[in-house]
Amino acid sequence: MNEFKEIQWSSDEDKAMLHSRSQDNETASWTDNALRVMDDFDVSSPVQLSESTTLMDAEKSMRKQSQRYACIHNRNSQIIGLLALRELHGRKATQTTTSTQTFWEELTAKDLMTPLSALPQVSLKDVQKSRIGDAAATLKSSGRDFIVVISDGEVYGIISSLKIAELTGESVNVFHLPSTFAEIISAVTHKELID
Repeated sequence: MNEFKEIQWSSDEDKAMLHSRSQDNETASWTDNALRVMDDFDVSSPVQLSESTTLMDAEKSMRKQSQRYACIHNRNSQIIGLLALRELHGRKATQTTTSTQTFWEELTAKDLMTPLSALPQVSLKDVQKSRIGDAAATLKSSGRDFIVVISDGEVYGIISSLKIAELTGESVNVFHLPSTFAEIISAVTHKELID
């Protein structure tokens, strides 16, 4: 992966509108254009859930539409984060129920989502000029499984480490870094739980 460079990214947006417009699922190469691994919302709309959606309803929606993540929006229909299907019954869900002393059924999408500001955000123009290997390098350096592709304040698509693995046959070794105070404390006190 030494020949690939990280796409310039930021975490400037904490909310954005969702842009909407079939991906081909043929095998891809690390040197193919990064658009090949982007879930293009012009082609296929993502699962969209309100921040107050219960985890049970969120899981039903994602499974019904065979999606691994959902875009979480606020009352103004602005995307404020992503909720990964695998997080619904993962360590973060357990930690949240324990720390808030609530039942899993009472948690909402907002409780487990990754805020938009915690995800690498790249411009659509940069993705159009980048290769799949560049996207993989970005995921690896950010410690996140998703890249948010933005243009003019709208989310145009998502690039995920799983989509890259599916299309290239090679996994992206993402080392998940703690980003909140609670995650840092948990990582320090429970080193055996680090992904």
